[in-house]
Amino acid sequence: MRESPRLRWHFGVRLLHWLTVIALAAQITVAFGPMNRPGMAMMNWLPLHMSIGVTILAIIVLRLCWRIFTQPPVRQTSRSVRFATTFFHMLLYVMILAVLTTGWLGYRPMPFMPPARLFGSLPVPLAPSVGALSARGFAFVHAKLVWIMLGLVGVHTLAALVHFVLLRDGVMRTMVFGRQDIASRDEKAQFAVDDDAGSSRNLP
Repeated sequence: MRESPRLRWHFGVRLLHWLTVIALAAQITVAFGPMNRPGMAMMNWLPLHMSIGVTILAIIVLRLCWRIFTQPPVRQTSRSVRFATTFFHMLLYVMILAVLTTGWLGYRPMPFMPPARLFGSLPVPLAPSVGALSARGFAFVHAKLVWIMLGLVGVHTLAALVHFVLLRDGVMRTMVFGRQDIASRDEKAQFAVDDDAGSSRNLP
């Protein structure tokens, strides 16, 4: 018996997705808000900034591991569209990880100050020296990568709005929470018709 096609990502994938959104929003708010104030504001807010970064790293790693063993939702799209979507998402993941990594490589505590503590208890380990680039150099790269990441996030958000408002093709439905995760009888029938049509086109 054929398994019913799923209309949404697995609940865990959806949950991790929206936790990533919340954590990134909090990180951006801290980075461009209180950390930009004069004086010791940056050093005072740095432990929270780095704690959120570690949280994002844990969510991303868990999400990627979960994604490997999760069946994607059924979408009637071309192979080229699926490839472009996968490539863009992987690029976004790589950029987020690059921002987190360069942020750690660019961290050095100020003289005569104790190292920042993650979640108020765990001291941040100093990153090893990598190549000829200094910690200040990595901090510079980190700041530039943040803007690239924000650009990709903006493109991702705009694409989601286009699917939701203009195309109305059900893409947004794959990431929202609701009761209906499995295709209805009519939808399963439509999937079967599309599969049969595709099979007949492939016949010699």
